[in-house]
Amino acid sequence: MKEVYRLIRRLGATSKYKGYYFVAEAVKISMESQERPIRITKDIYPCLAKKFKSTPMNVEHDIRTVINVCWTMNKNDLDRIAGYPLIYKPTNSEFVDMLAYYLLQNDN
Repeated sequence: MKEVYRLIRRLGATSKYKGYYFVAEAVKISMESQERPIRITKDIYPCLAKKFKSTPMNVEHDIRTVINVCWTMNKNDLDRIAGYPLIYKPTNSEFVDMLAYYLLQNDN
């Protein structure tokens, strides 16, 4: 989990954002479930909302806020993590998938 937090911080988001923890947990869930597709709105948001005593809508919004921060603060690293230059800001599911895939690839 330390690697997930380190990566999110490197992109410019800190624990002052609630979404910081949501992104970290979503990436962890995604990394553990690589053998099947993850549906972020059906699988991840409700799970995180329950765990953090929030709502799926707030989880979605807070993750989007972290993406906006990362996009603004450190787009170059985001491009590197994606493996190609991003033309548009990633969606929540794209962002979580990018981070999970990057961490899994660099774990070897």
